[in-house]
Amino acid sequence: MKSGSPVAAIDAIRLQREQEKYQIWLDEKIDEAYKVASEAKLKGLDFSDVVEIPRAADLASRTEKLLEFPYLYPDPDDRSKSPLRIEGELRGLLETNDRETAAIKVAKSVTQRMHLKTGDKRRSIDSGLRVGLAVLTEAVLVAPLDGIGDVRILNNADGSEFLSIDFCGPIRAAGGTAQALGVLIGDILRRDLEVGRYVPTIPEVERVKEEFGLYRKNLQYTPPPEETELIVKACPVMINGEETEKMECAGYKEVRNVMNENGSYRTRVRGGVMLVIGEGLCLKAPKIQTHTERLDVPGWEFITRFAEKGKAQSAEDGRMKRRVVPRESRYMGDVIAGRPIFGEPREPGGFRLRYGRSRATGLAAAGINPTSMEALGGFLSVGTQMKIEGPGKACAVTPCTEIDGPTVLLKDGAFRRVKNPEEWEQFRENLVSIWDSGEILLGFGEFLENNKSLIPSPYSVDWWAAEVAESLDNHEKVEDFAGILGLPRSDLPPGLPFNGAIERGGEDPLDRSWRQRDWITFLRETELSWEQVCKISESLGAAVPPPWNLWWSDLPPQFMPVLIDSLIENAVVEDGSMRIKGVSEGWPFELSSRDLGIGEPVLEEWPRWTEVGVHGVVKSGLMTLGLEHSHDDGDIVVPRHWEGLVDGLGLEQSGGTIRQRVEAGPLIRELVESSSIANSKLIGNDGGGASVEDIGARATLDDFEVDRSLIIVRKVSHLRWEDAVPSRIGARMGRPEKSGVREMKPLVHSIYPIGESGGPQRLMSEASARGSIRTVMGPRFCESCGRESPHLICHHRNDPKIPEECGGRTSEPKRPRRRSRRKGERTTVDLRPILEVKRRALGLQNLPEKIKAVKGLMSTDQTPEPLEKGILRAKHGVSVFRDGTSRYDMSDVPVTHFRPCEIGTPWKELVKMGYTHDIRGVGVSSDEQFIELLPQDFIPSMNAVSHLLSICAFVDDLLVSFYGMRPFYEAKEAQDLVGHVAIGLAPHTSGGVACRIIGWTSSSAGYAHPLFHAAKRRNCDGDEDSILMLMDGLLNFTQSILPSNRGGRMDAPIVLTTRLNPSEIDKEALNVDCSWSYSKQFYEETLAQPHANEVREQVDLVGDRLGSIGDLRGYGWTHDSGKLDAGPENSAYKTLVKMEDKLGGQLELGRLLRSVSVDGVAKQVIESHFLPDMRGNMMAFTRQKVRCVKCGESYRRMPLAGKCIKQTSQGTRGFSGAGGNNGSMCGGNVVLTVSEGAVRKYIQVTQGIMENYGVDDYTKHRVGWMASSVDSLFNNDRVTVMTLEDFI
Repeated sequence: MKSGSPVAAIDAIRLQREQEKYQIWLDEKIDEAYKVASEAKLKGLDFSDVVEIPRAADLASRTEKLLEFPYLYPDPDDRSKSPLRIEGELRGLLETNDRETAAIKVAKSVTQRMHLKTGDKRRSIDSGLRVGLAVLTEAVLVAPLDGIGDVRILNNADGSEFLSIDFCGPIRAAGGTAQALGVLIGDILRRDLEVGRYVPTIPEVERVKEEFGLYRKNLQYTPPPEETELIVKACPVMINGEETEKMECAGYKEVRNVMNENGSYRTRVRGGVMLVIGEGLCLKAPKIQTHTERLDVPGWEFITRFAEKGKAQSAEDGRMKRRVVPRESRYMGDVIAGRPIFGEPREPGGFRLRYGRSRATGLAAAGINPTSMEALGGFLSVGTQMKIEGPGKACAVTPCTEIDGPTVLLKDGAFRRVKNPEEWEQFRENLVSIWDSGEILLGFGEFLENNKSLIPSPYSVDWWAAEVAESLDNHEKVEDFAGILGLPRSDLPPGLPFNGAIERGGEDPLDRSWRQRDWITFLRETELSWEQVCKISESLGAAVPPPWNLWWSDLPPQFMPVLIDSLIENAVVEDGSMRIKGVSEGWPFELSSRDLGIGEPVLEEWPRWTEVGVHGVVKSGLMTLGLEHSHDDGDIVVPRHWEGLVDGLGLEQSGGTIRQRVEAGPLIRELVESSSIANSKLIGNDGGGASVEDIGARATLDDFEVDRSLIIVRKVSHLRWEDAVPSRIGARMGRPEKSGVREMKPLVHSIYPIGESGGPQRLMSEASARGSIRTVMGPRFCESCGRESPHLICHHRNDPKIPEECGGRTSEPKRPRRRSRRKGERTTVDLRPILEVKRRALGLQNLPEKIKAVKGLMSTDQTPEPLEKGILRAKHGVSVFRDGTSRYDMSDVPVTHFRPCEIGTPWKELVKMGYTHDIRGVGVSSDEQFIELLPQDFIPSMNAVSHLLSICAFVDDLLVSFYGMRPFYEAKEAQDLVGHVAIGLAPHTSGGVACRIIGWTSSSAGYAHPLFHAAKRRNCDGDEDSILMLMDGLLNFTQSILPSNRGGRMDAPIVLTTRLNPSEIDKEALNVDCSWSYSKQFYEETLAQPHANEVREQVDLVGDRLGSIGDLRGYGWTHDSGKLDAGPENSAYKTLVKMEDKLGGQLELGRLLRSVSVDGVAKQVIESHFLPDMRGNMMAFTRQKVRCVKCGESYRRMPLAGKCIKQTSQGTRGFSGAGGNNGSMCGGNVVLTVSEGAVRKYIQVTQGIMENYGVDDYTKHRVGWMASSVDSLFNNDRVTVMTLEDFI
């Protein structure tokens, strides 16, 4: 545990005991499943006699099991010789070194040991490099397997040897650090084996430069040619790669050493090379420099240039640090039709930042008030992805009820903050504008993880509570505070907030910690009067808290004189409300700048978001300040919290009227004049230079832009005021939430090849009806009868009249290895008798009507899985994925605490599963208690119940009917699945993580612990992952049917992690907040916008707890989420069926949101979605193929016969040549694959948008040109039908 960090006290003994019991329970359940699966495998009916998903408890074990075959065997063709054992050595290295150092050391060890056994330098370096890369990627990614294509020793021009590493597409998943360290490890290993350094020729250097110019996929950094040349020339290892892109190089097409193993040239762009140089060596240079200097690796001096480049940029940025929070518009790119923009960059009206973490945020997930989720068109739901302005690129949405919801303007002039979804339903039909979208909850850890500077914190009740709590440092102050509140001392929490024991004799640290939390909670929830606010401010020095602390930094100071005069002349106080007479008469207005009477703006024009021309200065000012009010006979009535407005304007109440207390006019004029002068200087000097005068002008203007009217408020008020809205976070909708079955397209039940014989739907019944079919499968021979059979179990009948198969185990013939990836040969199979035998063996009355198979197998051996499995899947309505398992996908959402009532599982059942105590250590005895989630427990979506029950029924049927064993699950309803173990798996990984189902959520997302998501190498920024039932994976997963192409082992549970160790998972999880509250010092330090690293000591993070039970348990949260499934059940993007409706909702929401320019939304949708789509569809139409509707055959051009000419076989005669007598033509109707409607579908929609919204002329002309091009494509421009009237 890190010393000096504010780690909260936890009940370590109890939590450790609970964790140990939980792990034992989990291990026993997994053992039980493995025993059943092992017994089934020993029946000899599968590819292997053992379960093919090995268990691993830690990183060392995972690494060995992931790479054992073939990379740790001295001779992969002779498995009688034991592989290298690295688990113990690696475990020891990880205990005494950081992961990067351990990776380098174990790679060196493996290389040396392999070289001693084989004497093969190439193979030794290959094995060591893959082991090192596996450690760097937590041994759950496919990068060590498929991210490196080959390791070769080639020759320089002078004949000397050098190391070449082929990087492939899957290396992207490893991340930049692992990519760059892979090159460094390769260099260290080649030095150990005395392989020379790489000396590139000019063509080899120029080839890489040309490839960067042609590469079109997104790179975080694309180095300029001079940097590329420096890296290629200086790097001691050749960064090589397989061809991944379609683009061919022209200038340097055939280059020495850029070749395949067979001697052919690699002429196309190598994506792996681009990734490793651009995102690895360039971006991660500082980390590489750290290791090269520490290990004293020569030849890497070039990396210093890139490391120093970042430092120089930081120094330049820090020379004159501006107060204005920079706008980040990156998230606004590629706006998609139907997915709204919720706020433009830093625009008032967008989401206001609130620091903190709820039970369901962290790991890139953000909290939004459920009312805001409803108000924003219903486009946000639990798990919906939002692209955001910062600190990260995106986040998943989760509910948080303890932050502000939206503020709206109604048709009757009422300006209201909406408190709950029920109130929203009352307002939605009378809506004029969503003036403010509410708050967004983001933890400190998000800024730390994304390496960003902090944004100034708003002065929220959280900051106020922290200030007051730290000020109550003796009992006299607490007594005085109780007196201010008008409460007896006994109604306040006991003791002092941050020091002093309640009783003599000391205090348990855990009790003291809970006392601090209770005080913070009490202060945040205390409702105050204005008089109490003033007394607390004067006695304890706290600033004015919301809701009296208005949004002064949004208000242009030129508005203040009009507001002051209006209040003095027209305002009266009646029954606690303030009435401003006559100011809303005739609202809404149409006022010009001259009509406003507030002079000229400092920054060229009045901010669009004030909407002052429509509402007038007084009403616009009140709304800009966020002060609730209503209209009554031409008057504006402010029912509450108006005292903050009066005080901030230098006024005071006296006898029911408002009078001036401090003359603010001169201060306002001085501020406006000085800011205008500063702006003029900067404009005249093209934005300002480095002179003292220019820097002073910039600082003056920055103060004006940041604080605006707050500058005046601080001068005229005797109270302390902090900024309530220092910054907003812009956002737009990304991907909608997902909860659905993972299916291959089209759906598949059986991984059995039937070619084209199954028709368009690939039906087994249609293929069997054709008699013998021709298909490609791997050759195998029966060990019993000696006949050839492509199946695992010989399908031949010993007696043709008796429907029983031979049943002998088959094996591959011993033939010389072919150079091709796949071993399949075209063979003839008569499916009808085979299916009949399977039906009888399974005890079925009839086969399922639709058993969908595949056209062909992509595996190396091309041996199909047992047909029985596909038949039973079809019977139970279960589809299969390409690895033989059945999956269910859900959006990833984090949760650390829950209540039994939220997951539908009674508390008594949870106690049986180990949930014996709530967060305070009290025994669980109610469905309302808050309970901390155990790290490998999972709460899937209720939408998954039906599918998971079907999988369980299929597995039970498989065990009984195919393996002849007892059923395992016997699950009939959702509650029967609770307590069972599943496997969580991310698409880009090759390692699953064991999890236990404990309940259900109605959201379309899967709730799990941040550590569980991180163990899958995922965060919660909108990603989606799958779960599969453990027994389904153990029985049906096999590497033998995985595709043999590059990346084929991705998204497969090649190894199973059974225990989570926070020090061995993705490091992003270590930056998750565990605090119950932030300190006053933290909030104050954010004002200077420091880098997150500078204040990390102020926050309790998971990484500070490593090595103790606190890294797994005892997490805290600062704000409650409310119900975990609060907000819309599904995003409007999913519930609205037609694109026109989605687009209409998007544009209507843009019209309502103050923070969004709907004209800009319309323009962006057209430019980033519709125009590219129309252009792409038009090109697709001109390049399209034609397709037979009967057999699915495609043709580049229409056959001269006007119909499908594909030859179909008859009987067992095999292939028939064109014009032969052994077959006939299909004769099916041939149709276009891209229709005219697909090309024209967006033109009318686009024209409608341009008519209804103010799109600029340039965009209109682009659309017009595209429409003309489409018309020209489908109409003959040369044929013009004219009549006599055309000449009259």
